[in-house]
Amino acid sequence: MKKTLLAIAVITASSSAVAGWTSEDGRLSIGGDAEINFDAFSNKNGVTGASIPTRDDRGNTSTQLNDDSRILMDVTWRDTREDGSYIQATAQPLFKANGNVEMDDAFFAFGREDSWDFQIGRFEAMDLFPLGKDIAMFYAAGGDEMGGGVYYYMAKEGRGRRGDAGQARIAGHAGNWTTEISTVYGNTADVLGVEEGGNIKSKHNSFMVRPAVNYLSDSGTVSISFGGEYEANSDSVLIKNDQGKEFDLSDRYGLSATATLTFGDLVWHNSAAYQDAKELHKAQTFNSNIEYNAFGLGASYAKNKYTDRNKGENYAAPKSYLVYTSYTVPVLNFHNAEVTFALSHSKTENAYGTKGNDEKTTAFRTRFNYYF
Repeated sequence: MKKTLLAIAVITASSSAVAGWTSEDGRLSIGGDAEINFDAFSNKNGVTGASIPTRDDRGNTSTQLNDDSRILMDVTWRDTREDGSYIQATAQPLFKANGNVEMDDAFFAFGREDSWDFQIGRFEAMDLFPLGKDIAMFYAAGGDEMGGGVYYYMAKEGRGRRGDAGQARIAGHAGNWTTEISTVYGNTADVLGVEEGGNIKSKHNSFMVRPAVNYLSDSGTVSISFGGEYEANSDSVLIKNDQGKEFDLSDRYGLSATATLTFGDLVWHNSAAYQDAKELHKAQTFNSNIEYNAFGLGASYAKNKYTDRNKGENYAAPKSYLVYTSYTVPVLNFHNAEVTFALSHSKTENAYGTKGNDEKTTAFRTRFNYYF
């Protein structure tokens, strides 16, 4: 049973709010957490948007302060029978510091424990690229969403919890193995996590298929996950680059694999991902990170290679790295309150495929969490 619970934790990857109250019959739980962030970061070369910096911007440094705090509520109803069959509904409203109210998870699920699950709604499927204690990850001239100066592809375009896109997943558990097939469907800009009307336009809704497999050893020491994602709806989306050229993204797929080793309090993740968006680029990303009690340390590397059609006179393949670390301490010795200090540094060369268009970003984050 312990092994199966670990596998379920790997596959569902839903928000981990600590339930503060549970009804007497154990069916209804209500909890959540407050997350208060204070950021200070510096961009060398002054790239702050999705455009190539002008000659006057080169060499400049931009220092900024930021706050993207939020409070998450978790309300879950779960009814389980003695034979292991269950039915569950979860809603997680998200109250953000900018005044917006959004939704984290909102799904309906049913199945049989230790056997199979079906889930539909808004959630995240299996994590094929775990980043560990990724408290602060500020990428130079790009990020983990398509359209920036460099794309850190992590096999999560079809993972879920994206704008207005819907999702359905079916999973099975057998021995040391967990398998799932997840689908994401809806507005393509939402699926990709970008704003429609800028450099993205969609002719038809997106439909992505994402199979994934996890193996977990009996002791829990070794976990191996691998899977892929594929855009099944042809001619669904076009992306426009800075020169105004349009590229069809419907013909794209991605693959990823992760190996995790757990030795007591030490957890070590190693991941690799590859995407082939045939008209636009080939993207590769690698990450290795460790978690040891309250401490976390990790590094990522990404490289993009554009197609011939997307290469200009001053073309050079973008490449980037990011290193990050964090440390967590309790607040006044309360077990459900903590503060984390996090630091990241990133450098990108040849952003947007332009030779010599480099940027450095250094960021410091202080995060307060209170789980209730």
